[in-house]
Amino acid sequence: MQAIELDAQDYVFPVEARDLFSHKNIIKAIHASQHTQRNYDLSKELPIEDIKTIITAATQCPSKQNIAFYDLHVVVNSTVIKSIYETTTSIHDDSGNYETLSNPQVLGNMLLIFSKKKQNLSSKSKHKEVNESFTSPEAQRIVDNDTHVAIGIAAGYVNLTASLIGLETGCCSCVMNYDALKNMLNTDSDPVLLMGVGYKNKDTNRRAHPLLGTQEHKDNNWREKFSTLKKESIKISYIK
Repeated sequence: MQAIELDAQDYVFPVEARDLFSHKNIIKAIHASQHTQRNYDLSKELPIEDIKTIITAATQCPSKQNIAFYDLHVVVNSTVIKSIYETTTSIHDDSGNYETLSNPQVLGNMLLIFSKKKQNLSSKSKHKEVNESFTSPEAQRIVDNDTHVAIGIAAGYVNLTASLIGLETGCCSCVMNYDALKNMLNTDSDPVLLMGVGYKNKDTNRRAHPLLGTQEHKDNNWREKFSTLKKESIKISYIK
């Protein structure tokens, strides 16, 4: 086999070329789904069909050997979502730790929390590698790796599905108070990823802090607008 490496200009599709694809609506949804939403229109309510579609994307995506590596927690109650948001936010202290940390991407019309499902590492485990002669730490490493892969795939499904039906998403893995979050979810499994899902606030920049101007924002010295970086190109090699 021979790998053909392409220069950057060969594998980055220019904006004007995106309309040449037969599936241009999907291509546009893919590009739109790259953006993290931090300002949702909370005056709207998600219809049940959209909620069911997002949950289907989160639970019916591929996983290794069809194992359920994670539990999914779904929240649509805005008061509960705000309480969960507070577990991802750190009030700055005298030492300066996390002085500007706030994660409003979870303040969506719906919030999904993916948590690790505790796996049975006994000989009856569905996880085939665990059934082999691995030590317990090695078996746990494999399961942990497969869990994160499964959650990553699920998050990708949710991200693209949401974009296709006109919704926005924002991911967060910064949980400052795991104990409080696990208590809210009534679970002993560890949260891995939080995803806000909802409607874009068309009147506000998606990178602006939704609490801008409030006393809470001023007291915590949070930034007015979140920074962004240009997406790096991914090298593509065509194998002959």
